[in-house]
Amino acid sequence: MVSYLIIGLGSLFLYWFCKKALSLNRNIAIAKAAGIPYRVSLIDGIPGYLWIAAHDVFLGPLNSFTPSQNWLWPKSVLLHPHRGWFYAQELRESLGEVYLIVSPNQIFLSSSSAEATSQITSRRHDFVKPVEIYAIVDIFGPSILTTEGIEWKRHRKIVAPAFSEKSNALVWKESLRQTLGMLKSWSKLENNCSDDMKVEDTAPSTAMMTLHVICAAGFGVPQLWDGEDEVKLGKNVVPGFNTTKLNGSHQLTFKHALNTLLGGIMWLAIFPVGLLKKSPFKVHKRVLRAYFECGDYFGELAEDKSQKIELGEDPEAGVMDVMGPLVKASANSPEESKDCYLTKQEVISNSWITLFAGHETSANITHYCLLFLAIEQDQQADLQQDIDRIVGSRPSPEWTYETDFPRLWNSMIGATINETLRLMPPVIDIPKIVREIPQDLTYDEKQATVPAGTIIHLSAVGVHRNPRYWPHAPSKLTSKAHDLDDFVPGRWLASRVSTDPKPSPSPLISKASDPKTTRMNTNHCSPLFTPPKGAYMPFSLSSRSCPGKRFAEIEITATLAAIFQTYTLELDVRDWASDVQIAEMDEEEREMVYERARERARKMIFGSRSEIFLKMRGSVGVRFLRRGGERFRGI
Repeated sequence: MVSYLIIGLGSLFLYWFCKKALSLNRNIAIAKAAGIPYRVSLIDGIPGYLWIAAHDVFLGPLNSFTPSQNWLWPKSVLLHPHRGWFYAQELRESLGEVYLIVSPNQIFLSSSSAEATSQITSRRHDFVKPVEIYAIVDIFGPSILTTEGIEWKRHRKIVAPAFSEKSNALVWKESLRQTLGMLKSWSKLENNCSDDMKVEDTAPSTAMMTLHVICAAGFGVPQLWDGEDEVKLGKNVVPGFNTTKLNGSHQLTFKHALNTLLGGIMWLAIFPVGLLKKSPFKVHKRVLRAYFECGDYFGELAEDKSQKIELGEDPEAGVMDVMGPLVKASANSPEESKDCYLTKQEVISNSWITLFAGHETSANITHYCLLFLAIEQDQQADLQQDIDRIVGSRPSPEWTYETDFPRLWNSMIGATINETLRLMPPVIDIPKIVREIPQDLTYDEKQATVPAGTIIHLSAVGVHRNPRYWPHAPSKLTSKAHDLDDFVPGRWLASRVSTDPKPSPSPLISKASDPKTTRMNTNHCSPLFTPPKGAYMPFSLSSRSCPGKRFAEIEITATLAAIFQTYTLELDVRDWASDVQIAEMDEEEREMVYERARERARKMIFGSRSEIFLKMRGSVGVRFLRRGGERFRGI
């Protein structure tokens, strides 16, 4: 009996092995005919959850073991499930800007070429969005993010107009108000005051701040920080949404439900709701409760908006109003509306995606901006000089979107935001797929054919750090010939950068740079540097680019300007020296202490992981000091 079992299992294994071998040989033959460099791997270019888990548990720790870095990862980088973040440049340099990874189950293409990326994103009928991989955020049903083709056009036609120029002044005003609220909340932390604020982790606060902005500006539901009087809400009180008082059958406030859902969304991606209902684990019960509560809240918000519209309320009066157009569209019939309709469930799903994507990305980028500026004190000083030059001592509530935002954006603030997005793109790889018909692709004077069924990752990390497209100099932090792994916002300043095709003698452009793409000039009136088409895509490209791009730029600009008009930000160095010790140190000793804090902060930042969005694991403590109290400036 045992021998029969062994023979049966052996036969199954042999069948599986032969099937995989034949599949691999077939894919290798297809890759050879494509005319694109390729490498063979036993692990798919996009690995499954099982391999990611196995790697993180067993192989991941070896990556921090110095001896293994010299022999394991150089030889097995294709096996690394996070290679698109940690090894994008090494792969580009060794395999080329466009390459294939061939496995038994998959042909995978990665592009760090601006020319190829531009073609792929502009030909959206040939290279389509693989909506099936967005199931992780598709928890309430199809939306503008998770549809393609005619369905996507229908959703975009209704959702995108809410992110219009006439709404931007409201986003600006609300961002300034919420930033002041965030600063006040920090000043109330234990042992803090308004002149000296120690914050162990700014990420939760920036997430709360951006959530407040999208709730107020996008949905007409203003929010309060802990400790603020609900009287400030006036007539805008919505129980559960912006108060601690709950309504109906709700057990959680809206913010509590949303934060719980965001923290446990991976469970909904791995297991169906029906299975989670039967789970005995408390974490699953909490996530499921938050999921149903959020769905109910979105439904109630839609019903409230519907009633107000019936009473004659102008849905665009005083708010950006994402919900108004969605609710109006849900009242239309598919037959008579010329594709301007949504189902009630699609109202909820688009509300969720707008809120989720609209605050997670802005929160993370604001968090990274603050840390980079705390690390680079000289860059922070330049940013403060620009703020002083533009708004002077005027209090932030007096700043206007029409006058002050354009000048602040085209200053060191815009350069800081763009440089942070270049280094830390929210989505590190933009996915595409070739369905049934192979597609021709021309790039760098090469002709290639992308095979049918190929899954594509447009590498934001690879192209954002490609020396062919960016002003650069030798790195001051590493031995690399370029500083594209470093935070250098000056590369964006129009006073130094242009896209004139003539080569430049400036030392800020490496001799290895492509003279067709970048050079320096001294035109102080130009906007920020514009990268070549396809070289910069933190918000995706072409028709599928994020409709909330301008919203995020306005929000983060307002936040940085309001903070740094008043405060200087430093890394918290208390792990190495007390305030008394620092006061007694000379400049060289202070520099040694601060460099240790810098090294740890950089390690934490570039040790971030991409789950849904790129996000830092762990925290970096910082300290906000009223300007004039700087301790590490100029060292």
